[in-house]
Amino acid sequence: MSISRCIVRLKDCHNTEHSVEIYAESLYEAVLRGCRLQDVVWESNADETIQRVEVEIHQEPTRHIVDIPKLLKWVQEDSMYPAQQTRKEKLRKLLSIQ
Repeated sequence: MSISRCIVRLKDCHNTEHSVEIYAESLYEAVLRGCRLQDVVWESNADETIQRVEVEIHQEPTRHIVDIPKLLKWVQEDSMYPAQQTRKEKLRKLLSIQ
């Protein structure tokens, strides 16, 4: 996989949009790296969890809307394919350093 420049955007509970430019090999890696925005974490309030993040990939620009609960579930599930399992382990490490 190649590394792409990505813009990751999210809105917090106050409807304030935050964005950051990062470099990642996959969409999910971009989400997990991007959600480490300056002082913005997965939960914007104690009662509200951020549900969606927008990722703009600058290789051939593409936008994706990622459902965070589905992403977190997918990352935690084991894979039957070694290459995918390796990618998931890398993503799990990103989750654990937040």
